[in-house]
Amino acid sequence: MPEPTNTPLPESLLRSKDLLLEQLERHIQRNNGNRLQRTLRAPLLLLTSKALEKYCQKTGSTYMLQANLFWGEHMNVVFPEIVSCFLYRYGFFEPDLTRIVIHSVNPGDVVFDIGTHFGYYSLLASHLVGTHGQVHSFEPTRQTHEVVRSNISDKGNVKLTNAAAWSETTELKFKDYGMTMSAFNSLYEAKLEDAIAQRLQPTEYTVSAISIDEYVAANKVKPSFIKIDAENAEHDILLGMKHTLNDIRPLVTLEVGDVKAGNYKDSASAVRLLIQHGYRVKEWKDGRLCDHSPTSSYLHANLLFVPE
Repeated sequence: MPEPTNTPLPESLLRSKDLLLEQLERHIQRNNGNRLQRTLRAPLLLLTSKALEKYCQKTGSTYMLQANLFWGEHMNVVFPEIVSCFLYRYGFFEPDLTRIVIHSVNPGDVVFDIGTHFGYYSLLASHLVGTHGQVHSFEPTRQTHEVVRSNISDKGNVKLTNAAAWSETTELKFKDYGMTMSAFNSLYEAKLEDAIAQRLQPTEYTVSAISIDEYVAANKVKPSFIKIDAENAEHDILLGMKHTLNDIRPLVTLEVGDVKAGNYKDSASAVRLLIQHGYRVKEWKDGRLCDHSPTSSYLHANLLFVPE
């Protein structure tokens, strides 16, 4: 992999970020409005994809397609998985986190994508860091890992690790809810309402796990941006990156959201832990990054943590 560099952003690259944000906003507009309005904007795409989604759900089958992403690249997705369906129809996912990534990641950066799923953020980060940057992607699930590998196989600046990030280097029991529910695979219970989770029968198997501090030391890298989306394991992951947080001081994004209580730390605990390490909390609001006031509980969101 190329060695990272820290070069100033020229005006042309700032304009490139503005262009990316404009492209994203156009795709977001395609998802605005009611169902009829969305369908009329791209009737063939939406109607055929909905028919395929229903067919796969009815037959219990899966189907791989290529989604056209908002910045012009392609990505393999698997119907009827929920993230895949959205990416195929609209070319983006989680608009606020996507905006944060575009705003925060620069050429030459080293990005860690913890909880890679099928690789949307790894591909976006690969595009942003360029040939002198690096992306390190962590995805423990067997089938999901294969889809990610198909998406990043031609990316010389992406390194994929088939392991979970954790508080220490060990082996863990992992719950795999199958390809169609792969976004909810977790070391804990699925982040789903009980009525839905009780209908699922996960496969459990052992996965490798590594602490970020040990990974950083072994690979001699210094991450500048870390995205964490780990289905209730965020606090555990942060415990395994104390050196990284204290000495390297990367930007960190954290998915928050408490569906139900369990044998894990809630989102507020993870937020407090980062604040204790000297981080300020930001959120994307009203078209820009704003200060965030921590709360005792969270609905789904993605927050940015900036070192003081």
